[in-house]
Parts: sequence; C-alpha cells; structure tokens
Amino acid sequence: MNDLLYNIVFVFLMATVAVVSARKLHFSSIPLLILLGVLFGPHAPYGAGFDFRLVKSTESVELFSRLGMLLLLFYLGLEFSAGRVIKSGVTILKGGTIYVTLNFLRGVGLGWLFFHSWPEALVVAGITTVSSSAIVTKLLVELKRTANPETELILGIMVFEDAFMAVYLSVLSGYFLAQGTSFVVGLMAGFITVAFIFAVLGLGRFMSPYLDRWLNFRSGEPLIMVVFTLLVIMAVMAEKAGVTEAVSALLLGLVLAETSHVKRIIQLVTPLRDLFGAVFFFSFGMGIDCRQFAPVALLVLAALGATIAGNFIAGIAGAWVCGYRGRPLVNVACTLFARGEFAVIAAGLAGASGSAGILQPLAALYILLLSIISPVLAKKSRSIYLGLDKAWRLLSRHKTESFAG
Repeated sequence: MNDLLYNIVFVFLMATVAVVSARKLHFSSIPLLILLGVLFGPHAPYGAGFDFRLVKSTESVELFSRLGMLLLLFYLGLEFSAGRVIKSGVTILKGGTIYVTLNFLRGVGLGWLFFHSWPEALVVAGITTVSSSAIVTKLLVELKRTANPETELILGIMVFEDAFMAVYLSVLSGYFLAQGTSFVVGLMAGFITVAFIFAVLGLGRFMSPYLDRWLNFRSGEPLIMVVFTLLVIMAVMAEKAGVTEAVSALLLGLVLAETSHVKRIIQLVTPLRDLFGAVFFFSFGMGIDCRQFAPVALLVLAALGATIAGNFIAGIAGAWVCGYRGRPLVNVACTLFARGEFAVIAAGLAGASGSAGILQPLAALYILLLSIISPVLAKKSRSIYLGLDKAWRLLSRHKTESFAG
C-alpha cells in the first residue's frame, strides 16, 4: 500500500512541476508533462550511481490517465451542442473527408519510401494520419479558442477521424493478427461507430428536455455525481459497442450542452479535467523508451517534415471547402498537428505481429517531437497567417507588374 501511495505522490508531484513550470514559461504544459513522464517513468535512464525510474506504471495511474482523457473530451463536447454538430453534418463530412484522405495518402507514400512494403506503408499511414484528440483539446482550452467558429470544424474532423480509424484499425488488425485481411469486419466496425454516434446524438436531442428536469439540483454535489456516473456509463457502453471511450465522452458532452445546466457542469468539471488531464499526458510519456530512438532518428525527422507540410495543406484544403477563409483557415491547419493514441495503437498492432520492429520506437519519437512542435505552431498561427498573407500580396503584386510590363 505504501508503494502505491508513494507512486501516486510522485505522479502528482511531477505533474505539478510540469504545470507550474509551463505557467511560469508561458508555454503549453503538454510537452513538459510528456518529457517528465519519459525522464522519470519505467523507461527512465539508470546506471551506476543513478536511477531516475521513480514512477511505476500501475493500474491506479492507468485509471487516472483514462479519466483524464475522458474529461478532456467531455469538456470539449460541453463547449458545443448536439444540435450544432448535426446542423453542420454536411460541412464536417466534406472537411473530414478531404483532411483524412490527403493525410492518409501522404502517409502511405511516406511508408512506401521507408520500407518498400505495403503492410508497413499502411501502418506508417495510420501513425501519421490521425490527430490526437486529447492534445488538440488541451491546446484549444489553453489557447482559449473553444468559442472560435473554426473550432466547430476541428471538432467535426476529430469525430470523422474516429470513424475512419474504426475501419482502418479493424482491417489492419485483421491483416496482422489473423494473417489475412478482413475488409467486411472493418466496414462493420465503421458502421457501428457511425450508428453509435448518430444514435447518441439523436437520442440526446430527444432526451434533452427530460435531462433538463432531472439535472435540476440546487447543490453542485449531486449534479457532479450524476454527470460523472453518466460519463463512466457511456465509456462502458462505448467499449461494449466497439467505439472508443474518447468519442463516448465527447458525445455525452454534446448532449448535455443542450441543457440549461451546461455552465454549472463546466464549472464543476474544469478542475477535474485539469487534474486528471495532467496525469494523462504524464502517463503517456511514461510509456516512451528513449533508448530505442537512435536507429529511427532520421526516419522520424523525414516523417516530421512530411507531416508538417502535408498536414498544413490538408487542413487548409479541408477548411477551404467548408467556407473558412483568412486566419480561421490557418487556425484549423495549425491546431491538428499533434499525433497520439491512435498512432500508438497502429504501431502496436504491427509490433504484436513481429513485423517491422522499428515501427514502435518510430511512433514514440514521432509523437514526442510533435507534442513539442504542435503547441508552438498552434500558438503562432497568427504570425503564420500574417506571413502567408504578406507573401501572397507580394506574389500578386509581382504578377500584376509582370502583366503590366
């Protein structure tokens, strides 16, 4: 019991150091949390006279981490509503299709260049295609952009990505683990995910008047208890249906955003989100073994360059067809760089099959570096937009002068 308590103490101590330091440095806490997880987790450096392995990966840490991810996505859902998402369905479908297709094709091309093998190329595409919902959500909150109009599209793209990954992972696991493709199983998984999303959104809109009455508590204690219980019930239901917990949390937030109690729920959930969200990112770093990075360093640098360029183009194209212009267009492109949980799962499937053993350290270093780069790009989106606007004006003036001359 003492070891368990000491472990929890170290987890929260490191998370506190990262969050307080980030606040002092006016920087995102995400990279610091992940780096401290790498430096003091089970894979931390050790040798003669020193041992940085202060924190173990226990069930309690994993539980806190899962709660952190659920609360991050739940909070994002509360900032919107099921009605707004349903109304924007066609727009989200257009933007999500373009964004995911361009990124996936870029990932397949990159994987083929690395390995000259289709299975490994598909795994690299899975690692580099889908954004990390948890990191993107945390960035939106830290940069105070949850109320921006373009955030609705970012939210929609994340939901679309989840449906896509349900199909992709089912096909990939069928290939690597069952020694053969299972396209029908993949399509069924995608259908179940989409059906689950629409069923919850539709039922939620129907139930919102009843929820409004049931949640009408004067005290905050019963309200947060009921809301938290609904959150874990939804997570269990999603798991049974083969849908990720993150989407279930997001959907519940969208449904409860339809009620008149949304502001009170946000006030009650925010401290829990910050507390367990920090543990989620620290725990994420604990799973990274930095001793395996050297052989994959050059591949990761190439993947980073391709991802930053490709993701920016895909984000701009996806937002453009949805009618966004100017700075919101660049905000969409600059917010979706981070990769995370799905990249780990895709690399893990290839590792479990014994195929291309370097894919797991490649994914780990790739995710770690993007978690450092993506907050900087998201924060500097205004400067990027002004630079692009200036370059475009100069190019247009040069063309006009050339035509006149």
